[in-house]
Amino acid sequence: MTLHKIKMITKPFWIPLISVIYITAADKTDPLVIAALLFGYAGDLLLMRSRKSWFVAGTLSFLVGHIFYIIVFIKSAGGIEVFTNRPAAGILCLLPYILYLALVKKVMGHNVSSVFIVAAVYLSVVALMSYSALLRVWNMPFRDFFLTFSGSILFLISDSLIGVRNFKRKFRGIGTVIVVTYIAAQLLIIAGLV
Repeated sequence: MTLHKIKMITKPFWIPLISVIYITAADKTDPLVIAALLFGYAGDLLLMRSRKSWFVAGTLSFLVGHIFYIIVFIKSAGGIEVFTNRPAAGILCLLPYILYLALVKKVMGHNVSSVFIVAAVYLSVVALMSYSALLRVWNMPFRDFFLTFSGSILFLISDSLIGVRNFKRKFRGIGTVIVVTYIAAQLLIIAGLV
Protein backbone atom coordinates (compact mmCIF):
# COMPACT_ATOMS: atom_id res chain seq x y z
CA MET A 1 0.00 0.00 0.00
CA THR A 2 1.39 3.42 -0.95
CA LEU A 3 1.79 6.31 1.47
CA HIS A 4 -0.84 8.27 -0.49
CA LYS A 5 -3.39 5.45 -0.05
CA ILE A 6 -2.64 5.29 3.68
CA LYS A 7 -3.20 9.08 3.97
CA MET A 8 -6.48 8.83 2.04
CA ILE A 9 -7.73 6.00 4.26
CA THR A 10 -6.73 7.57 7.58
CA LYS A 11 -7.49 11.25 6.85
CA PRO A 12 -11.26 11.03 7.55
CA PHE A 13 -10.62 9.65 11.05
CA TRP A 14 -8.28 12.29 12.50
CA ILE A 15 -10.71 15.12 13.22
CA PRO A 16 -13.39 12.87 14.74
CA LEU A 17 -10.67 11.41 16.99
CA ILE A 18 -9.43 14.89 17.95
CA SER A 19 -13.05 15.92 18.60
CA VAL A 20 -13.54 12.97 20.95
CA ILE A 21 -10.30 13.89 22.74
CA TYR A 22 -11.55 17.47 23.16
CA ILE A 23 -15.01 16.44 24.37
CA THR A 24 -13.65 13.97 26.91
CA ALA A 25 -10.76 16.14 28.15
CA ALA A 26 -12.46 19.54 28.40
CA ASP A 27 -14.07 20.56 31.68
CA LYS A 28 -16.70 22.36 29.63
CA THR A 29 -16.94 21.93 25.87
CA ASP A 30 -17.30 25.07 23.80
CA PRO A 31 -19.74 24.63 20.89
CA LEU A 32 -17.61 27.04 18.84
CA VAL A 33 -14.61 24.70 19.15
CA ILE A 34 -16.82 21.78 18.08
CA ALA A 35 -18.01 23.87 15.12
CA ALA A 36 -14.40 24.70 14.17
CA LEU A 37 -13.54 21.00 14.22
CA LEU A 38 -16.65 20.06 12.22
CA PHE A 39 -15.84 22.60 9.51
CA GLY A 40 -12.27 21.29 9.48
CA TYR A 41 -13.63 17.78 9.05
CA ALA A 42 -15.87 18.90 6.17
CA GLY A 43 -12.84 20.62 4.63
CA ASP A 44 -10.84 17.39 4.92
CA LEU A 45 -13.54 15.42 3.14
CA LEU A 46 -13.95 18.02 0.39
CA LEU A 47 -10.20 18.32 -0.21
CA MET A 48 -9.98 14.57 -0.75
CA ARG A 49 -11.73 15.21 -4.08
CA SER A 50 -9.49 16.16 -6.97
CA ARG A 51 -11.54 18.77 -8.85
CA LYS A 52 -10.83 22.50 -8.50
CA SER A 53 -14.39 23.24 -7.33
CA TRP A 54 -13.93 20.80 -4.43
CA PHE A 55 -10.67 22.55 -3.51
CA VAL A 56 -12.48 25.90 -3.28
CA ALA A 57 -15.34 24.38 -1.25
CA GLY A 58 -12.88 22.66 1.11
CA THR A 59 -10.91 25.86 1.55
CA LEU A 60 -14.08 27.80 2.36
CA SER A 61 -15.06 25.15 4.91
CA PHE A 62 -11.68 25.47 6.63
CA LEU A 63 -12.04 29.27 6.50
CA VAL A 64 -15.30 29.09 8.45
CA GLY A 65 -13.62 26.79 10.97
CA HIS A 66 -10.83 29.32 11.44
CA ILE A 67 -13.39 32.07 12.02
CA PHE A 68 -14.82 29.98 14.85
CA TYR A 69 -11.31 29.58 16.29
CA ILE A 70 -10.78 33.36 16.03
CA ILE A 71 -13.95 33.94 18.06
CA VAL A 72 -12.87 31.37 20.67
CA PHE A 73 -9.38 32.89 20.97
CA ILE A 74 -10.62 36.47 21.25
CA LYS A 75 -13.20 35.41 23.82
CA SER A 76 -10.57 33.59 25.90
CA ALA A 77 -8.16 36.53 25.55
CA GLY A 78 -10.63 38.80 27.33
CA GLY A 79 -12.98 39.82 24.55
CA ILE A 80 -12.71 42.54 21.96
CA GLU A 81 -10.93 44.77 24.49
CA VAL A 82 -7.79 42.72 23.87
CA PHE A 83 -7.28 44.86 20.76
CA THR A 84 -7.45 48.14 22.69
CA ASN A 85 -5.92 47.28 26.09
CA ARG A 86 -2.35 47.11 24.75
CA PRO A 87 -2.41 48.88 21.38
CA ALA A 88 1.38 49.19 20.97
CA ALA A 89 1.97 45.54 21.88
CA GLY A 90 -0.91 44.49 19.63
CA ILE A 91 0.63 46.33 16.68
CA LEU A 92 4.06 44.82 17.36
CA CYS A 93 2.48 41.36 17.48
CA LEU A 94 0.76 42.08 14.18
CA LEU A 95 3.98 42.92 12.29
CA PRO A 96 5.13 39.32 11.64
CA TYR A 97 1.72 38.53 10.15
CA ILE A 98 1.87 41.57 7.88
CA LEU A 99 5.29 40.38 6.71
CA TYR A 100 3.92 36.86 6.21
CA LEU A 101 1.04 38.15 4.07
CA ALA A 102 3.43 40.35 2.06
CA LEU A 103 5.53 37.26 1.38
CA VAL A 104 2.42 35.32 0.35
CA LYS A 105 1.49 38.11 -2.06
CA LYS A 106 4.99 38.10 -3.53
CA VAL A 107 5.00 34.32 -3.95
CA MET A 108 1.52 34.31 -5.50
CA GLY A 109 2.41 37.09 -7.91
CA HIS A 110 -0.26 39.02 -9.77
CA ASN A 111 -2.53 36.09 -10.58
CA VAL A 112 -6.18 37.04 -10.09
CA SER A 113 -7.89 33.71 -10.75
CA SER A 114 -10.72 32.75 -8.41
CA VAL A 115 -8.63 30.00 -6.81
CA PHE A 116 -5.80 32.44 -6.06
CA ILE A 117 -8.23 34.98 -4.60
CA VAL A 118 -9.81 32.31 -2.37
CA ALA A 119 -6.32 31.18 -1.28
CA ALA A 120 -5.24 34.76 -0.48
CA VAL A 121 -8.38 35.44 1.58
CA TYR A 122 -8.02 32.08 3.29
CA LEU A 123 -4.38 32.63 4.27
CA SER A 124 -5.31 36.09 5.59
CA VAL A 125 -7.93 34.50 7.84
CA VAL A 126 -5.43 31.85 9.02
CA ALA A 127 -2.98 34.66 9.84
CA LEU A 128 -5.74 36.44 11.79
CA MET A 129 -6.50 33.18 13.62
CA SER A 130 -2.85 32.86 14.61
CA TYR A 131 -2.69 36.54 15.61
CA SER A 132 -5.75 36.11 17.84
CA ALA A 133 -4.09 33.03 19.40
CA LEU A 134 -1.01 35.18 20.07
CA LEU A 135 -3.11 37.82 21.83
CA ARG A 136 -4.03 35.21 24.46
CA VAL A 137 -0.51 35.58 25.90
CA TRP A 138 -1.66 38.21 28.42
CA ASN A 139 -4.76 36.42 29.73
CA MET A 140 -3.98 32.70 29.72
CA PRO A 141 -1.68 30.38 31.65
CA PHE A 142 1.53 30.06 29.63
CA ARG A 143 0.98 26.36 28.88
CA ASP A 144 -2.49 26.98 27.39
CA PHE A 145 -1.25 29.99 25.43
CA PHE A 146 1.85 28.20 24.14
CA LEU A 147 0.02 25.06 22.99
CA THR A 148 -2.69 26.94 21.13
CA PHE A 149 -0.30 29.48 19.63
CA SER A 150 2.06 26.70 18.50
CA GLY A 151 -0.90 24.98 16.85
CA SER A 152 -1.82 28.18 15.03
CA ILE A 153 1.74 28.51 13.69
CA LEU A 154 1.63 24.91 12.48
CA PHE A 155 -1.62 25.75 10.68
CA LEU A 156 0.16 28.61 8.92
CA ILE A 157 2.97 26.26 7.91
CA SER A 158 0.65 23.49 6.75
CA ASP A 159 -1.60 25.78 4.74
CA SER A 160 1.32 27.69 3.25
CA LEU A 161 2.77 24.38 2.07
CA ILE A 162 -0.57 23.54 0.45
CA GLY A 163 -0.28 26.81 -1.45
CA VAL A 164 3.27 26.01 -2.51
CA ARG A 165 2.26 22.51 -3.61
CA ASN A 166 -0.84 23.63 -5.50
CA PHE A 167 0.37 26.88 -7.03
CA LYS A 168 4.14 26.70 -7.34
CA ARG A 169 5.75 23.28 -7.28
CA LYS A 170 5.62 19.90 -5.64
CA PHE A 171 8.42 18.58 -3.44
CA ARG A 172 9.00 15.00 -2.45
CA GLY A 173 7.27 14.33 0.87
CA ILE A 174 5.42 17.65 0.97
CA GLY A 175 2.06 15.89 1.33
CA THR A 176 3.25 14.05 4.42
CA VAL A 177 4.59 17.25 5.99
CA ILE A 178 1.25 18.97 5.28
CA VAL A 179 -0.75 16.19 6.94
CA VAL A 180 1.55 15.91 9.98
CA THR A 181 1.64 19.67 10.61
CA TYR A 182 -2.15 19.90 10.13
CA ILE A 183 -2.90 17.10 12.61
CA ALA A 184 -0.36 18.51 15.09
CA ALA A 185 -1.93 21.96 14.68
CA GLN A 186 -5.41 20.71 15.54
CA LEU A 187 -4.11 18.64 18.48
CA LEU A 188 -2.09 21.54 19.94
CA ILE A 189 -4.97 23.99 19.59
CA ILE A 190 -7.31 21.59 21.34
CA ALA A 191 -4.72 20.81 24.04
CA GLY A 192 -4.48 24.53 24.82
CA LEU A 193 -8.26 24.89 25.03
CA VAL A 194 -9.12 21.99 27.36
